[in-house]
Amino acid sequence: MANFLTASTHIEQLNVQAYNKNDVQTGIVHLGVGAFHRAHQAVYVDRLLAQENQQHWGIIGVNIRPQDSQAFERFAKQDGEYILKTMAADGATQYEHIRSLVKQIDGAHAPQDVDNALADARTQLVTSTVTESGYYLDENRTLMLDNPAIKADIEGARNTLYAFLYAGLKQRSETSNAKITLLCCDNLRHNGELLKAGLMQFIAAKNDPALAQWLVENASFPCSMVDRITPKPSQQHVDDVRARFGVDDAMTVMGEDFIQWVIEDNFAGQKPPLDLVGVQFVADVVPFEEAKIRILNAGHTCVTYQAALKGLTYFDEAMRDEELKQYFTDFITQDSIPAIGESVVDLPAYFEIIAQRFSNANIGDTVERICTDGYFKFPIFVFPTLEGAYLKGRTPHKTIQGIASWFVFMHLSNQGKISTPYHEPNQASLAPFTNDEAGIQAFATDRFLWDTVPAKFPNFVTELTQAIQTTMAKYA
Repeated sequence: MANFLTASTHIEQLNVQAYNKNDVQTGIVHLGVGAFHRAHQAVYVDRLLAQENQQHWGIIGVNIRPQDSQAFERFAKQDGEYILKTMAADGATQYEHIRSLVKQIDGAHAPQDVDNALADARTQLVTSTVTESGYYLDENRTLMLDNPAIKADIEGARNTLYAFLYAGLKQRSETSNAKITLLCCDNLRHNGELLKAGLMQFIAAKNDPALAQWLVENASFPCSMVDRITPKPSQQHVDDVRARFGVDDAMTVMGEDFIQWVIEDNFAGQKPPLDLVGVQFVADVVPFEEAKIRILNAGHTCVTYQAALKGLTYFDEAMRDEELKQYFTDFITQDSIPAIGESVVDLPAYFEIIAQRFSNANIGDTVERICTDGYFKFPIFVFPTLEGAYLKGRTPHKTIQGIASWFVFMHLSNQGKISTPYHEPNQASLAPFTNDEAGIQAFATDRFLWDTVPAKFPNFVTELTQAIQTTMAKYA
């Protein structure tokens, strides 16, 4: 273990919620225990466990990826405990000892243990953070049945979220038969609907109508919106915790001081009263989703490739670059907010909050990290503004500029002409987008990325082609 109990140096600075971990029972299974989950949902649950009579909401943390087993083993050796370091823009720093992940299962090595946890009647809630690409859905919410991982899982392997959910829920339906809520916490629009669509198609491919019917009667798939900037874990923070508290915690995670979780009030099983600790239960998550995805996520995405082209390392540097800071403001005020239209969210005020968060130099969020996985990010985060603007009779010039910067970045990065490497899980999908007239045409008319916009609004192809040529001339 990481020796949390003997952390004596500056112990008054280490915040610990007032509950006895030995009294905690598990009620939540979480699939995909990455840094974001540990800086977000696990923190809310840690606070909930300190509330009166709420000690039955401990989390079973499940790893489902073999490539993450080594790090997960270290996490398990720490009994699922770690330090969360929270840093505000003004430098104020807090440290919390998080203990809500009371049990750990490496599903890559012990899948039956995951099945047992999912089948246990005490488990009321299954949450998941497996990244946007972990759902294997195309633009029509159709499960990619020809994907090798999905194909193998239909035949009985355990590669994806669906394989674990299928096996565990099948066992649940045949044993405890208890109702269950499946709560997607990934950064996707209508994420509950997407999880349900993917899982039901997977079950259909497994030819199991009995389980499908059981889920219709006994499960719910609420949508949720999650928000907290959580950079990739850094040795810098591990060293800080060791020096400050005498704790050897390789799993130290750092996040900004802003945190938000909005959940559709749609629970088949027992509902954890997370509203006691700041979670918002709402009838409709969509306005909150749209604000976050079109302002924060789209802002991140459209700015980051331009930051990479300028050779910047950290995203907060982009917010101190006058040209990029102005671009971000123009993108939000000229394209994003007008495309959203009326909202229950105060969009100008939300934009100001996002601008402040993006400027937090203490976060150290890298341009390289945010540039990752562009092929999935643009259709999810940027497309809604692109289409929304055109539908309102506007030309989204700033959105197009952001799209063009991605095209130029992918070419200059792959050629080694800029320092920021491009990590793209869907590299094969980018192959047609060559840096010539045919490649630009293929990019500008790609159905997965831009749906029917190129056909309905042909000026988009013309404008994007011009923007790519202008951007390439500027940076090549």
